[in-house]
Amino acid sequence: MDHSARDMIAAELRATAAASAWTPWQLVQAIQDKTGAPTLLMAWRLASGQTQAEVVAGVHALAADDGQACGLNVQNLSRYENGHITPGAFYKRYFALWFRCRLERLGLADDDPVVTLVGQVPAVLSDPEDVVDRREFLGLAAAAPLALSLDHTRSLMDANLRRVLPASDLEHWAQVTAGHVESYGTLAPAALLDAVGPDLAEIAHLAERYPHQRDLHLTAARMSGLVGALYTDLQHDGPARNWLHTAARYAELSSDTAARYWIAMAQAMSAFYAPAPQRVIVIADRARTMLGAATNAPAAQLSGLAARAHARLGHKDQAKVELDAAHTIVDRLTNAALNEPFFGFPRREMTMYSSQVLSYIGDPSAWDEQARALAGYPVDDPMDRPLILLDRARYLARQGNSAEASTVAVNAITSLPSDMRVPLLLTQARNLADSMTHYAPQAASTLREALASRGKPPASGMLGQ
Repeated sequence: MDHSARDMIAAELRATAAASAWTPWQLVQAIQDKTGAPTLLMAWRLASGQTQAEVVAGVHALAADDGQACGLNVQNLSRYENGHITPGAFYKRYFALWFRCRLERLGLADDDPVVTLVGQVPAVLSDPEDVVDRREFLGLAAAAPLALSLDHTRSLMDANLRRVLPASDLEHWAQVTAGHVESYGTLAPAALLDAVGPDLAEIAHLAERYPHQRDLHLTAARMSGLVGALYTDLQHDGPARNWLHTAARYAELSSDTAARYWIAMAQAMSAFYAPAPQRVIVIADRARTMLGAATNAPAAQLSGLAARAHARLGHKDQAKVELDAAHTIVDRLTNAALNEPFFGFPRREMTMYSSQVLSYIGDPSAWDEQARALAGYPVDDPMDRPLILLDRARYLARQGNSAEASTVAVNAITSLPSDMRVPLLLTQARNLADSMTHYAPQAASTLREALASRGKPPASGMLGQ
């Protein structure tokens, strides 16, 4: 008899059993008699209305509850059901637990007792089996897919609740992440990506294995955010957006507001240098709507980025509002947040943001703010200081001092080792040259020549602030 015919007969007998108050054992005997099931194990499965896959999943869940590994699959179960092989003691126990019956009635007792089948489908209840067991089993058979699915789900949930990564492991991966972050700006982006790759793969595996660990999700968000920042430096916009999207998902799972703000800031940073200033504003507004007002470093930096985006678009009033908001948050930050170079927002970076905004909107105080920003960075700083100098060159050109503007811009690039001239920085220099074409053509030409002769493809980089 084929599978579909057996299933049909078993379904009819289950309906009869429910209407006639048969015991589970009577139903099993009737199914084996009418379907010719080669073993009682198959008859019990048919009596409960389950598929082989559902039985396999159920046994796996029971074993997981005991902390046991289970190798049962549908192929093995099929061989057991057809009598080709006999399950060992491990699986006998779990089959008995799953079907809620004794090994003798599964035909799996060690002494293999002879079981006499009923000669015909019983008309009335005659087996003195426990009524509660009967009702439980027949109720299960009547609604097997739902009940067994829920039972399996509960087992999985119980197993997941025991999946807790030890605190020492969490600390280890937090330190690993911190180490990679410290290497940001000193290693070439490709080299740092290679270093991050294996550790990020392990964190991804752990996040799958321990789905309730918020601290682990936070570490995954930071590592993914670092990768997104590296791709931003390399001006690989697609990968940057994708990794920052992944980072945002992990940050949301971590329930850490500061981390979620940082990812939004990194997304806005990527948009700012795309360049897509309007998207920066959209990202900032959306983040503040979702996360609310916050006094943390990335919230301040996000307002600063929104100010820079408005300034670039010529929205002077909005730029000043956002800049004031950023200053207000910075004034309330802890020393730890102010001193953290990657996930924090040091005051020198806030001054850099101010100098760029004031430079774009043509504010007379831009020069002094640039001076304060430059004083905050060492002369060999490979990213923020050159960006400030490019802003200064832009300011000088707009003031009509094209010769000095050209000198400042060229020196900002050529004073760097060639392997530190990252794509993001070179693009900003080229954009400056393009913008100066109309009001300082000679300075623009000089800058282009310098970039053409010395602006070699970089081997390292860091996130443009």
